[in-house]
Amino acid sequence: MPWTAVHVRPATADDLPALLDFAEQLRDQLLPAPESKRSRGTRGALDSRYLDAISDPDRHLVVACDDDDRPLGMALMTVAPANALLDLPALHVSHAVVADGSERRGAGKALVAAAAAYAEDHGLEQVVVSVNPGSRDANRFFARLGFAPLAVRRVAPVSVIRRRLQVADAGTADHVVRRRPRRAVRLRPGALPLGPASEG
Repeated sequence: MPWTAVHVRPATADDLPALLDFAEQLRDQLLPAPESKRSRGTRGALDSRYLDAISDPDRHLVVACDDDDRPLGMALMTVAPANALLDLPALHVSHAVVADGSERRGAGKALVAAAAAYAEDHGLEQVVVSVNPGSRDANRFFARLGFAPLAVRRVAPVSVIRRRLQVADAGTADHVVRRRPRRAVRLRPGALPLGPASEG
């Protein structure tokens, strides 16, 4: 069966089942397997978050769909400064995902094209995309489309941070940040070593 064309449209409440499936897929990519399984019970709470995103004029939640209007992927677009210290607005694209089994059908490119069009319509010159650093395919995809790394954002569970801080408190900070050994100081020929003056 030949693949159909892909179009992008604003998400609606009718898309909620597909959006929640995409949310689970994102959670599985971002969290280790035990953590992901433990957090599946919160799916009911996600309903209201996605419905809020759909109705919020400051957020633009879109879905990429096939010719039968079945969602193949989603992305959330918001306008904010490029980073916390620069007051240059940019379009931020997050929660970008293409459904498992729907890759290589053009949904990802359609979502990026929609983001570029949205940025142009709002007079924005930059598009910032949040990408899971562990997803080689996604990082290659965005790199091929001209996206360069802006910053590395690291994430850790609070329990891990607390544990590591306790280890550091038990000893020295060297448990967390290892210092480089100091290099031996070499004196130039004829230079005097610093230290107490010798009596002579």
